[in-house]
Order: sequence, then C-alpha cells, then structure tokens
Amino acid sequence: MELQILENIKPVEMAGFKVYTLAETASTNTDVLNLARAGAPDSTVVYAKKQTQGRGRMNRVWESKPEQSLAFTILLRPSKDEQAFLFRFTALAALALADVLEENYGLAANLKWPNDVLLNGAKVCGILTETLWQGTCAEALAIGMGVNLGKQAYESAKPLRYQAISLEEVTGQLVPPLVLLEAILKRVSQLRPQIGSIEFIQKWNEKLAFKGEKVKTINEKGETESFRLIGIQDDAALLLEDAHGKLRQLYSSEISLSSS
Repeated sequence: MELQILENIKPVEMAGFKVYTLAETASTNTDVLNLARAGAPDSTVVYAKKQTQGRGRMNRVWESKPEQSLAFTILLRPSKDEQAFLFRFTALAALALADVLEENYGLAANLKWPNDVLLNGAKVCGILTETLWQGTCAEALAIGMGVNLGKQAYESAKPLRYQAISLEEVTGQLVPPLVLLEAILKRVSQLRPQIGSIEFIQKWNEKLAFKGEKVKTINEKGETESFRLIGIQDDAALLLEDAHGKLRQLYSSEISLSSS
C-alpha cells in the first residue's frame, strides 16, 4: 500500500493519532511499513475491520474477523533518545492494553514475555513489532496488535499453540472495536514518555506472567528447556534461573508454564 491509496480514506483523529480505517486488508503491519517508507508521520494508525494475512511471531499467519477482533498497527518513529529502548516498545503496547483492561473493565491482565497479553492465564492479545532501519537507527516501528473481542476471533484458528480467550467470555459483552482502540491509543501516548525510565521496567515486572514459576522455553528450532522465571531486565531480556542456580538471559524465545 502506498500513501496515495489512502487519499480517498479520510482519517479520524483519535487520542492524538491519525487513524485510517480499512474494510479489509492482508496485513496492517505491511500497510504501515509501506506507509513509513512513503514518509507517513509518527502516530499514524491503520485499523482493519478484517485482516486476512495477519503476521505473528515465527512466521505465523492469522485472520481477524469484523467485530470479533481488533486488528491495527501503530506507526511510531523513535526519537534519538528512544533509540536505546527499542526493545521496550512491544511492552509499551502490551502495558497500554493491560492498563485499559484494568481501569475500564476491572480485569487483571498479565504480560507473557515477549509479546502476549493474558487474561485468566489465556491469550487475549498478540503483538508483533517490526522495524524499518536506516543504518543502525530505527527509522520507524510498526507495532501490530490483535485483540480477541469475541470467541469467534480464534475458533477457526484451532488447534492453538497457546490457550486463547476473548473479552466477551470474560466480561459478558462484545466490546466495540473503536472504543477499545481509542482507549489503547490514549494510554500509549501517556506511557510513551516513561519508556526509558526505571519505573517502566518495574511496571512491566509487576504485570509479568509466571514470575517466580517454573517455565518451559521453546526456541525457533523447537528446542525446549526448563527454568524458573526471575524477571525482565533493563534491556528487555528475560532473566531465568536453571536447575543449578545459574542465571540465563533470553532475548528471543517462547515461554509457557512447565507441566512438571
């Protein structure tokens, strides 16, 4: 998608963001990365009522359904000061959603490192952050979020790699997509100035799922190991302890509660 394709779509100003709404697209992340290359500014958002080839980690593909899912991508252009904290931007989006769920719906959400938001131990949201580089600096970030509003959001995706849940199942109501989108964007704006602070990492650790518990890690090769989860470090690495008390840092992996 190029910028001129959106010329016939009037964006809506929402919480300081410019939001373009599409009836259907393949991937909002792809759209935003293309917009970034074409010069779109910070705080541009593409929201799709239906997404047919949404991307997840490890090259997974999923489809969103109208009113059942909230699928959107935020374009952020990190400042010079923010370049040192690029690995915190996924958590920025996750913490924004967690805060909204707590403040607006009374729900206690947790963050499953590195990119999921959990309710009652099940996945309600997945996040994929992709980077457009210019040399060694991040020119733009495309932060894509997929939130399960209704149960139909994930029914067709079975078998699931991780148990899923929807807001409808927890709240008993189908949350309007744009209502939730506006609340998330507002909270992203409020949290972003804190992204380089110690308080940001403390907040992340407070909401970290499985802290102190035994977890299983799975790398991109499918290899598994068991550790006790200690917490998040300043560089967004996951700190773990093995059976011998040796500490290990992970920068890319997938985790779940260990069954043993």
